[in-house]
Amino acid sequence: MTWAMWPQPAACRSAAPRTTVMTVPAPLPPSSVTAQQLPGSEPAPATERGEARYYAFSSGVACSLPDLPLDGFYVGVPTGEYDGSAPCGSYIDIDGPRGSVRAQIVDRCPGCAPHQYDLSRAAFEQIAHISDGVAQIRFTRVRDPNPAPELFYRVQPGSNADWLGLLVGGSGNPLGQVSLQPDHGGDPIPLRRGYDNVWSVSGAGPGPFTLVVTDDNNHIAWVSDVTSAPTELRYTGIRLYEEPVPEPVATVPTTPAPVVVTTVVPAPTVCED
Repeated sequence: MTWAMWPQPAACRSAAPRTTVMTVPAPLPPSSVTAQQLPGSEPAPATERGEARYYAFSSGVACSLPDLPLDGFYVGVPTGEYDGSAPCGSYIDIDGPRGSVRAQIVDRCPGCAPHQYDLSRAAFEQIAHISDGVAQIRFTRVRDPNPAPELFYRVQPGSNADWLGLLVGGSGNPLGQVSLQPDHGGDPIPLRRGYDNVWSVSGAGPGPFTLVVTDDNNHIAWVSDVTSAPTELRYTGIRLYEEPVPEPVATVPTTPAPVVVTTVVPAPTVCED
C-alpha cells in the first residue's frame, strides 16, 4: 500500500494592523495678532479715615461758590486742610455706616479738629442716620470727577485797571494757578488766591486778557476776552479735562489645542506552512 501525503495548504492570517498616533501642533495665529497693550493707569487714591457730622448748610460758604442748591452734597473741611481755600470746588467720596456719597468741598469748618468734617444734611443722610449726630467715615479724594463740570468765572465787583479780582469755579479738581495773558503781548500775570477763593492782582490794566486756568493735575484751559470790568457769572463752555473713554479689553490670542491624528496602517498578510 502506498501512502501519498499532500502538503497542507498554507494557513494564512492577517496580522493585527498597526495604529500610529501622531500629535500635530495646531497652527499658530498670524504674527500680526498680538495682545493689546492698555495704557498705564494712575495709582489709586489713598483712603483716609475721619469723623463726619452734619450742619445747617447755607449759601454763604467760605469758598464763595455761587448758586449752590441747599439740598446739595457738600462738605466743610478743617481750617488746616482748608489751606487758604486750596481745595475749594474739589470732591471727595465718603463711605459711612449707612452708605456712600460724593460731596463737594465748599466750606471751612472752624470748629473741626483734624480729620473732622462738616457735611450738609443731605450728604450726611446718605452715609448715616441724622439721629446718630456723628459717624465714622472713610474717604478718598476724587481725581477728575465725572461728568466733567463746566468752567465758569466772575470778575468781582470793584475790579478795575488797578485791581482785578476773579472767582473761578467748575474745575472739578483743586486749582493750582490762575494767570492773565495780555492780548497785546507780554508775560503772563499770575494771580494770588485769597482766603475767600478769589484770585486777585494789582495793576494788570484794563485788558483784554486770556485767562489761563491750571489745576493740580496740570490740566490747562484758556478763556479769551476777559477784561477788568466787573461781570455777572459767566459759563465758558470749557472743561478742564476730558471724560475718560472706556478702555478696550485686552485680548490675548489663545493657542489652539493640538490636533491628534490617528493613522491606521494595514499589516501584511502572514502565511504559515
